[in-house]
Amino acid sequence: MGLTEEVAKFITTVAYEDFSPKAQFAARHGIIDFVACALAGSREDLVDILLGFARDTGGGHAATVIGRDIKTSAPMAALINGAMGHALDYDDITHFMKGHPSVVCLPPALAAGEQVGACGRDVMLAYMIAFEVGCAVGYGMSTDYADDLGWHPTAPLGTLAAAAAASRLLGLTRDQTAMAISLAASSAAGLRENFGTMTKPFHAGNASRAGVTAAMLAKRGYTASTTGLEGKFGFMHAFSGGRGEDVTKPLERLGKQFFLEQPGVNIKKYPCCGSTHHPLDAFFLLREETPIDYRKVDAVEVLVDFDPPRSLIHSDPHSALEGKFSLQYCLAAALVDGKVGLAQFHDEAVMRPEIRALMPKISMKRNPGQEGKPSWQEATNEVRITLKGGKVLCKSVRREYDGPVIGVTPQGMDMKFRDCASIALAGRKIEEALEMLHALEKQPHISDLMATLSGK
Repeated sequence: MGLTEEVAKFITTVAYEDFSPKAQFAARHGIIDFVACALAGSREDLVDILLGFARDTGGGHAATVIGRDIKTSAPMAALINGAMGHALDYDDITHFMKGHPSVVCLPPALAAGEQVGACGRDVMLAYMIAFEVGCAVGYGMSTDYADDLGWHPTAPLGTLAAAAAASRLLGLTRDQTAMAISLAASSAAGLRENFGTMTKPFHAGNASRAGVTAAMLAKRGYTASTTGLEGKFGFMHAFSGGRGEDVTKPLERLGKQFFLEQPGVNIKKYPCCGSTHHPLDAFFLLREETPIDYRKVDAVEVLVDFDPPRSLIHSDPHSALEGKFSLQYCLAAALVDGKVGLAQFHDEAVMRPEIRALMPKISMKRNPGQEGKPSWQEATNEVRITLKGGKVLCKSVRREYDGPVIGVTPQGMDMKFRDCASIALAGRKIEEALEMLHALEKQPHISDLMATLSGK
C-alpha cells in the first residue's frame, strides 16, 4: 500500500485505547482551548458574514454553530466554527504542522459527530486521529512548504486532518477514506499573503468545511486517486514546491509515536500570531527584572529564529487584525500597556499616538549566521531594548518542543476558558460546558455539549 492507503488504514482501524494517557491529556487541552477560542470569537464580524452566507445558500439543521444558537449543515457548521475559533488567533499551535491543529481537527469532528449522533468518546477519538494525520503528513513536507512558498500550513494540512476526522465519524470504509483524503487534498489551499484579514480565519474554517465535504461525498461514492498524497503530482510534491518532500517519513511515526505526546500542543498566552510569543515572553521576563518606561525607549531590536517577515508581515498595522501579525505592534502594546490580551486587539488600540510613535523604533531580524536556513532551526529569540542614555537591556528565550502540553497549566487552561467563554455564555453555562469538556469521553451524546455551547 502507498501512503494514502496507509493513512486510510490508520484512520479506520486505530482505537481510542491505542492512544496513551499523555496523548489523551494533550487532546483534552486542545479541545478545551478550541472551544474557548471559538466562544471568544463568536461575536466577531466575520461570523456574522458567514452566517449570512449560510442563510443565503441554505443549509439544514444538522450541526450547531457555537455561541450563536443556530443550526446549519455539517459542512457549513464546520466552516463557521473553524473560522470563529481562529478569528482571534488565540488557538493552539503545534510544531510538525507549523500551524494550528485544534481549529481544523475539532470543528469537523463536532459537525460530523452531531450529524450522526456520536458520543463524546468517538468525537475525541476523531480529533486525535485528525491531529496525528495532519502532523504525520507535515513531518514529510519540505521546509519550503512553510517557509518560502507562501502556504499557510494550517489550511492545506488542516484539510487532510479534517477529512480524517469526518471520515472516521461518518463510518467510511478504508477505500472510501482514501478517496476522501485525496479529494480533500485537491481542496487544500491557504496563502500567508492574506494574514491580517478575515481570510486568515477563513483558512481554518474552509479546511474544516472541505474535510467534511470530502468525507460526505466519498461516502456517497465520489471517487478520487488512491495516491493523492504521495503521487508524482500529489499533495506532498505539489505543496513542497516540487522539491524536498519525503513520502516515507509520515509512516515512520503514524500510529507508532504520537505527535500528541511530542511535540504535543502549545496553548497560546497571547491572542496574536505564534511568532510573536517568544519575543513577548522575553520582553515580559525582562520587565520582571527591570521596570521599563516606554517613554524612555530609544530602540528595540528583536532577533528571531525565522527569516522575517514570514508570518509577521505587517510592520505598520492600521487595524486589530493586522496588529496580530505585527511584532512592532505587539511589542509596542506590551511596552505601553504592560500586557497583551484581548483588550489590546481593537482598531482603536492600534492607532493610539503612543503606539504609532513606538512602532518605528522596533526592528526584527534573523539571528546572525542563520539567514536563509529553515525556520525555528536554532529556536532562540532575543529582545534588546536600548534606553535613552545608552543603557541596553537584553533577554532571550528558547522555543519549546517538549510536549504534551506547553504554555499552560491545567488550572491556567480553565482560567483561559472561563475568560473566553464569558463573551458568549452565562456563568452557569460556562461551568457546565467546562465540566462536560473535561469528561468529553464520558458524554453519551455530543448533542448535549453542543446545546450547552450554543449560547441559548
